[in-house]
Amino acid sequence: MQQGLKDKIKQRDFKLQSLLEITKAINADVHIDELLSLYQTILIEQLLIGKTLLVSTQDHQLQTLMVHGFENPSQWHSIIQENAKKNKPKIETIAANGTQVVIVPIEKDGDPIAFVILGDNDEEEITLSPSIKHMRFVQTLTSVLIVAIQNKKLIAENIAQAGLKRELELAAEMQNMLLPKHLPKTNTLLVDAYYKSHGQVGGDYYDFLQINEHEWICCMADVSGKGVSAAFLMAGLQAQLRGLIESYGCDLEKIISALNTKVLESAQGEKFVTFFIGHYHSKNREFSYINCGHNPGFIFHNNSNTWMNAQTPALGIIDSFLGLKKNTLHLTSGTHILLYTDGLVEVENEMLQPFGEMGISEAFEQWGHQFSNVQLMEKVNHYIGKMKFIDDIALLHILINES
Repeated sequence: MQQGLKDKIKQRDFKLQSLLEITKAINADVHIDELLSLYQTILIEQLLIGKTLLVSTQDHQLQTLMVHGFENPSQWHSIIQENAKKNKPKIETIAANGTQVVIVPIEKDGDPIAFVILGDNDEEEITLSPSIKHMRFVQTLTSVLIVAIQNKKLIAENIAQAGLKRELELAAEMQNMLLPKHLPKTNTLLVDAYYKSHGQVGGDYYDFLQINEHEWICCMADVSGKGVSAAFLMAGLQAQLRGLIESYGCDLEKIISALNTKVLESAQGEKFVTFFIGHYHSKNREFSYINCGHNPGFIFHNNSNTWMNAQTPALGIIDSFLGLKKNTLHLTSGTHILLYTDGLVEVENEMLQPFGEMGISEAFEQWGHQFSNVQLMEKVNHYIGKMKFIDDIALLHILINES
């Protein structure tokens, strides 16, 4: 009897020591694999449990964390799923898949987050087996382990999310820096812009650059895809555009050919850019443009309109543009030019009908010379009702007001 008491005390001390080892390992922030290895050593080598299967059920997804002695762990998944559906799963002994096992649920806040299945090599002695004798301790030990693993994963996810959040914030800051801060607002030339990103960062870009006293270059672009990669590609595109303007001045054909080559080199066929570039000469009152796969620009004057359709594919699709030529229009006072991205025309109302180019035409017919980006977006918001925007929207409105 005295020996039995000594054995119980020894066993209790061993279990306390095992919990202490797991706790120290957790506090030392060891890798999950090391925790699972220590856990397996305690169960297999020290508690002498012959078979062990540990399966996480977090978010209703089964993940085998550790297996020893079971030849086909997946055959137990259906049994685990059935137990997970129970209101309050309890420890139970069952015979399944040709063996007798103890199923031990691990709970957190009343919900099962894992199950450990225990089996023995000598099933004839199941009533005295280590699986039966130690199942309560195994439940406690496993609970400590699983909660620690979940906390580790949560911390890692939070760190990753914080890193992604900061990356998105930096990309958004960078993108805001790309957009022109000061646009001409004079008696002869009035330029206004609008930008609405669907996400934290987007792939739309516009610019309006004064070259000299009489010449300006405007552009509107849209990178395929969204997110940080699209924003970085657009940042590079803007830097390249400004460098090419310094080299080639207002030669649109050379600028577009060089931009196409640079997009091919940067995107390596994974992305493309629709791009509209225009050159306005105020002394000659001429507007020249090249549209590379972009939405047609819109020109409105005296209740008549012109659409500046695409002449070439988007940048980054083909190696070179053969016979590339710009179009040139003569503008008079009171002419409106609207450049935009596809987020404007593709937005839908509750009948799933897109705003379309017709919506643009109707907006100009409605307001005429008083047209503005603000009025256009009010019309768009009224049109879509309770529907949501599905893409970035960028607008560049130019009003020629020369005497």
